[in-house]
Amino acid sequence: MDGERQAVPVLGREPAGTYLRNCWYVAGWADDLAQAPVARVFLEEPVALFRDAAGVAHAVEGRCPHRFAPLGLGAVVDGALMCPYHGLRFDGTGACVQNPHPGGQLPERRLRVYPLLERHALLWIWMGEADQADPALIPDFGWLTDPRWEAVRGATLAEGHYELYSDNILDLSHANFVHPALVANAFTQGERRFWQEGGRVHVEYIRHDDFLSEGIGAMLGRSGVKQDFHGEVVWHAPAVLYFDFRAGPPGTPRQDCTLLPSLHAFTPETPDTTHYVWATARDFAVGNAEASSAMHAALEYAFVNEDMPLIRDSHRLMRGHQFKDLHPLVLHGDGGGIRARRQLQRLIEREQNSGAA
Repeated sequence: MDGERQAVPVLGREPAGTYLRNCWYVAGWADDLAQAPVARVFLEEPVALFRDAAGVAHAVEGRCPHRFAPLGLGAVVDGALMCPYHGLRFDGTGACVQNPHPGGQLPERRLRVYPLLERHALLWIWMGEADQADPALIPDFGWLTDPRWEAVRGATLAEGHYELYSDNILDLSHANFVHPALVANAFTQGERRFWQEGGRVHVEYIRHDDFLSEGIGAMLGRSGVKQDFHGEVVWHAPAVLYFDFRAGPPGTPRQDCTLLPSLHAFTPETPDTTHYVWATARDFAVGNAEASSAMHAALEYAFVNEDMPLIRDSHRLMRGHQFKDLHPLVLHGDGGGIRARRQLQRLIEREQNSGAA
């Protein structure tokens, strides 16, 4: 949400994707939602995000019930969201509070309201049944607001199915072939473990007494110096991932290694497009603008110029086919992605069966 008023994507007549709805998705960075409202599409549903007069963030149905204009392209007037087409105003409860036309009668119809919370510098939206929205289910990314950490971050709209983006983070062996600055033996030759804990999927990488990648080595000031590496990716359904990257001199206990925590959150817009929100933090060189700028530029380049084009092209080649219908080969590094896909499918089926009952 950078304030830029993008065009609303073309939506199909009926939702083409199947999604988990009773869960929290990342809607964007909280401080990117300022005075102007924002039009977004999540899970193929138009949503308008805005702040009321008290600064409280709201998410409501993004299609005006009068002539179906995008409410997120309107304005906030006296704390209410004003439609850009005919000026009807709606508050955070979805009620119409102002009709500027003759008679001024307020329609009884309300907009759908989506639970929206600010937590860890992020906006979290619940796309399912509002009475099931449990704040305790939001993953802990407290380091994003901890002053001991300095985070660089970004948000973009990416082409490709959101599960392909989760796969990308769950199998870091791709780094050796996609990211020239991130090549390291840890991702292909190191010890690797996969497991499930509750609804979460974990992937662990361990490589002792070896060189880090050129890019990370330079960031840590350890180029050409052997390190012990510990990496753990944690997947939270449906597509919020945490990457715990640690490195230190050989023999250093894991908890004493330098930590670079990362967030990768993927929220489907349509079956073909994904909102991608990311961040990586450090607890050294805090306040060093030059270090932050270099770190941001390197990470953004890797995500936007290396990961995204490849996933986009893979998605295009899959178009019209379900992932499993193409009978994908399974490699050792796919252990995390397979577990996440299976767990997500189980959750979706359970949700749909519960609704049918």
